[in-house]
Amino acid sequence: MSTNPQIAARFGDLFDALDTDGDKTVTWADYQRLVDRYLSGYGLAASEPRAQAVREAYESLWQKLAQASQDEPLDRDRFVAAMHSAAEDRSRSNAAEAVAEAVFDLLDEARDGRISQEEFLVYTNALGAREEDARKRFSHVDTDGDGYISREEFVLSARQFLFGDDLDSPGGFVFGVV
Repeated sequence: MSTNPQIAARFGDLFDALDTDGDKTVTWADYQRLVDRYLSGYGLAASEPRAQAVREAYESLWQKLAQASQDEPLDRDRFVAAMHSAAEDRSRSNAAEAVAEAVFDLLDEARDGRISQEEFLVYTNALGAREEDARKRFSHVDTDGDGYISREEFVLSARQFLFGDDLDSPGGFVFGVV
């Protein structure tokens, strides 16, 4: 497991963002609230395929986290350790990257394989981000400067959030950090 203090701090920030009920633990209910924010922000019914894909990706991540913590309550320390374990899983079914893939598909409303700034702003608004911050994040993720975020750029931003040294990595929004 990586002991990189920047990554541990980043996962601590993620814990804070997810612990929306303030009980000092992260549970499936916290993830469910995040998924519900997505669905509400996009006006999606839970039965719609994009909604199901996002829910399934987060459920898979949750299962990995619960398994890594041996089903103990996920306080901050256990959550950070479990996220390390889930993020560093290099198997074909990496749950953390599956979340990024599902969230990309949610944002790509035009189904053209890229996310426009307008599509991105709908998402960040659902998360409660300020528009100015969202526009800045968009420009950082759009690494080729073409005005769109490709799937590759999006997933790369999630990887940089999980493994990079930059504490201000814009990819945290993939996991609900605004």
